[in-house]
Amino acid sequence: MKSAEWVCTKCGTTNRALIKDQNTTGTDRCITCHQKHTISRGERPVRWEAAATK
Repeated sequence: MKSAEWVCTKCGTTNRALIKDQNTTGTDRCITCHQKHTISRGERPVRWEAAATK
């Protein structure tokens, strides 16, 4: 497992999710506003890119 840190696109809160080592994408909900996001590996190994989903 690896830690994926991402920033909510709705409220700007930093979130963290555990993702399986072989995965490059995942889904998570913001801990503050509960907006669901699809997260994908970014340029930095820990900071991931987030896109809000319905």
